[in-house]
Amino acid sequence: MAAEYGLSAEAFVMSGKINGAATAKGEKHNASFAKHLAAMGEPHEAYDAAQMREITGTDYYQSGLFTPGTAMIQPALWIRGIAEGLCKDGVLIHENSPVTNLKWTGDWIATTPDGQVTAPKVILAVNGHLNSFGYAKSRLMHVFTYASMTRALSPQEIANLGGHAIWGLTPADPVGTTVRRISGIGGDRLIIRNRFTFDPNMEVNEGRVVKVGQDHDRSFMGRFPNLGDMAMEYRWGGRLCLSRNNVQVIGELEPGLFSACCQNGLGTAKGTLAGGLAADLALGRSSPALSRALSADAPKRLPPEPISRLGANLYLRWQEGRASGEL
Repeated sequence: MAAEYGLSAEAFVMSGKINGAATAKGEKHNASFAKHLAAMGEPHEAYDAAQMREITGTDYYQSGLFTPGTAMIQPALWIRGIAEGLCKDGVLIHENSPVTNLKWTGDWIATTPDGQVTAPKVILAVNGHLNSFGYAKSRLMHVFTYASMTRALSPQEIANLGGHAIWGLTPADPVGTTVRRISGIGGDRLIIRNRFTFDPNMEVNEGRVVKVGQDHDRSFMGRFPNLGDMAMEYRWGGRLCLSRNNVQVIGELEPGLFSACCQNGLGTAKGTLAGGLAADLALGRSSPALSRALSADAPKRLPPEPISRLGANLYLRWQEGRASGEL
């Protein structure tokens, strides 16, 4: 897609990804991951503390595991670029047109505040909002994770930081801290992402974002003390949709209504796959991948409220506590 629509390297670059380990436990996670990669024939390379410092500019990490077969995506440039390319191919995209009602009257009618669209077949590619249309009730977990982005670094701060201009680091422990260094349209910046909360109503307030931001500031200072008390220009939370048994919802929900939902935290990869499989199903095309998706179990039912909310958040706090140094 990036090649077909002529996207820039800032939108999509095969820069690879590092799993950073800050603790002995993190190093064990990476060692296990490396065994899986070797068994799959996936290229990977172990980095020591000196190599991690040379790339990131910080001595916070004891080691890392580099996988070259992954990309760094700038989400806004990526989505806008793909949208523009699709429009040139004849696709109509209606932004700011939330579907407030969807009903079957011989065809499917999707109603929006300013009009409606009628079609014989509809694909719901709305991730967790599948619940909002009345499907997979009590089977999807709505989790938020949070991020903070610095203001653009000054030339002196860039010199103080050192390291490479572009890199992406995910935590060896899955509930640890993701860090990105970006350089492009908005200048040189660092991004910190950590913390998870379970929110079945799919909304969080500004106070939560501010409170989590304090954790981000501590994580940032622990990694980049040479940058001092760095101001964060942006803070936000974003939704993930998970299932207890890590399955997606791909299939025909009702005649002519198809689902490509529940990405389990891997939206770009699994969301693209699910959308393609749902399109194949709607067009009557078959494939081994579609057969596997259709034969998968349904998402497991969640415990009733408030047990699910309390239990999930306690579990997340416990996992974050165990990850301590990786946060």
